Amino acid sequence: MTSLRLTISQCIVFTLLLLMAPLSYAEKPFTVAILMFDDVQIIDFAAPYEVFGQAGYEVFTVSENGKTVNTVMGLSVNPDHSFKTMPEADAILVPGGDVHEVMKNESVQQWLTAMQRKSEHILSVCTGSHILAESGLLDNQSATTFHRAIDNFEETYPDITVLRQKRFVDNGQVVTSAGLSSGIDASLHLVSKVSGEEKARTVAMHIEYDWDLEGGFVRAEMADKHFPDNDYDWPEGILFDRQYSYGSQTDWKLAVTAQTTASAEELTARYKQAMLAHDSWVLIPASQQQGVSWRGTGELSAWRHDVHISLTEQADTYLIALEMHKIADN
Repeated sequence: MTSLRLTISQCIVFTLLLLMAPLSYAEKPFTVAILMFDDVQIIDFAAPYEVFGQAGYEVFTVSENGKTVNTVMGLSVNPDHSFKTMPEADAILVPGGDVHEVMKNESVQQWLTAMQRKSEHILSVCTGSHILAESGLLDNQSATTFHRAIDNFEETYPDITVLRQKRFVDNGQVVTSAGLSSGIDASLHLVSKVSGEEKARTVAMHIEYDWDLEGGFVRAEMADKHFPDNDYDWPEGILFDRQYSYGSQTDWKLAVTAQTTASAEELTARYKQAMLAHDSWVLIPASQQQGVSWRGTGELSAWRHDVHISLTEQADTYLIALEMHKIADN
């Protein structure tokens, strides 16, 4: 009986030692450093922070001097480190926002160049890709960015292959993502690379995010990309205020209010004159009882563009409602 008790006790001790062993010899946690700067976009850094934190990674923020930064919406954030005091990081996250100043900052560019040599992964969100592009990290590679910045990005950096149909683009060490919430997809992708797809799926489910590994929603591919640029000869002093803008890959509705002393007929005539100057559109005769419609030509042959301008209850204020509809397959 005594011998049996000793055997059971030894088994218990041995089991405890096995359970404690991973704690004693645990590997160093994967570490992510998030770049912070004035006018950074909140979701660009906060959403990936949540993903990496839920994955059990060690996450910290870093700025050039470690001082408080103010986000594009006025939130004050205290970075954990400066470039000089930050510890080593396995991955670097570069968020977007208003990047006009930070992308030209030599200290930031030098830091990124150094991080490329030291870190295994570099990930950008939204217009953070512009910061990477300035450093040369994206030369001769593929990349994406915020949908409103894609055209400028492609023109400014001809050595980069811009992909418009992706929420994120993986070049190996460097991953770029499209705007805002796309950073969640790119962060989950990085988790899957580092810790496996099951880990990434678990994190996605925990944060209640509908993660589509096939790409899912791509903002740059929505129907509003076919709207002509707002470069018409509008009356002098006209003031615009966007009311709504939403849709899908096949339909889009956009409306702005326009404050002006001009009449609705004059506004419609000016819009019509400008549209008829576009080689990509032809007027559809008598297609609507109210408003005007155009049908696309060439690459836009499958699209119809509707415009309706009406006076609101406010004096000298009009609602300009624009719609884009896919009417046939190319």
